[in-house]
Amino acid sequence: SPEPVHTYAPRQRMKCTGMMAHISPPEEEEEREPTVTAARPAFLCKHCPKEYTSLGALKMHIRSHTLPCVCTTCGKAFSRPWLLRGHIRTHTGERPFSCPHCNRAFADRSNLRAHLQTHAEVKKYQCGVCSRTFSRMSLLQKHSSSGCCSTSA
Repeated sequence: SPEPVHTYAPRQRMKCTGMMAHISPPEEEEEREPTVTAARPAFLCKHCPKEYTSLGALKMHIRSHTLPCVCTTCGKAFSRPWLLRGHIRTHTGERPFSCPHCNRAFADRSNLRAHLQTHAEVKKYQCGVCSRTFSRMSLLQKHSSSGCCSTSA
């Protein structure tokens, strides 16, 4: 007679490297008592002894070995010093870019540039329901999603 396609050796244990868990063959399932095990780090850095429980955390850490500018607060790494300086402001709360028209200030120059459009005379984004105009598409989208111009009666 033909041999079965799937066979298990008695008391065979298989190790799942992705989850660092041990899995028994199906015939052992009823023998095993349910246990709760603490999550162990499953993702190891090839460059140093650090271990991580998520792939995303490991990937962010690996960048610290390949990118020269590393944040001493959180370990995030950057390719350029000016990118690191901008990131550090997320920790310090510093907002060196001030709007000359109002009291708003920003940590990033590009956010100030986007904000300055709100003071512009030309508002090129218009609501199709109430005809109100906006300086940025994101503001029109926020207006539309607020439901104040609902077309259903």
